[in-house]
Amino acid sequence: MHLFILGATGRTGLYGYKYALDEGHKVTILVRKADKIDRHDRLTIIEGSPLSEEDIKRAFDTGTPIDAVLVFLNAPRIDQNPWGKFLGPPRLIADSTRNATRALRAQYCEQVVDGAGNGGEAKKPRLIVMNALGVGKSWAVTPYIVRFMITFSNVSESYKDHNAVNEEIESECGDEVLWTLPLPVGLGGGGREEVKTFGYEENGASLWISRESCARWMVDVALGREGGRFDNRRVIVSN
Repeated sequence: MHLFILGATGRTGLYGYKYALDEGHKVTILVRKADKIDRHDRLTIIEGSPLSEEDIKRAFDTGTPIDAVLVFLNAPRIDQNPWGKFLGPPRLIADSTRNATRALRAQYCEQVVDGAGNGGEAKKPRLIVMNALGVGKSWAVTPYIVRFMITFSNVSESYKDHNAVNEEIESECGDEVLWTLPLPVGLGGGGREEVKTFGYEENGASLWISRESCARWMVDVALGREGGRFDNRRVIVSN
């Protein structure tokens, strides 16, 4: 399969694209600077911005149709302190996701037309966007300390972006794209561990999930290894 990944150089996305390559798949990533990324026969590196529709289009024009898009983006703060200055941009994840989704839908529609002419049937692509516990209806099952941070620290700026993705995902994907919004609990270290999944408003998740576990789970969903269990669903994920 061919995966297109946004946020591949971030702390979680790094695990995602390397895992996909290790599993034998073709990967295209869109990054600001390509000079520090190790080359690989099945890795295509595009320099640009996910906020640019033209740069996204270049990533889709690499010659092989894209089967799934994974988004690991998060707008930066000046440091990891929750009260650290928010650097933005304010809709980095939402607008980048929109750009990638529209390109994915356009590609699928072309495949439908081509398939109809050739007697074949196009397979719906997937979109997996790393969201966050605390968005939308998951607020009701979010631990108090997390709700406090979302409300009173600069983490709130990132959550505005996450909530925008949550609110717009259905309309952006339409009937052409199968989407999944994983809502990880606190992301941390810890390596590969079992991933537990919970409904959008379901209690029971632990406080943490390792970045590697989250990334690998997202890639597995993108590859169809979970079947249709998580198609068009919001899913809380933890270890």
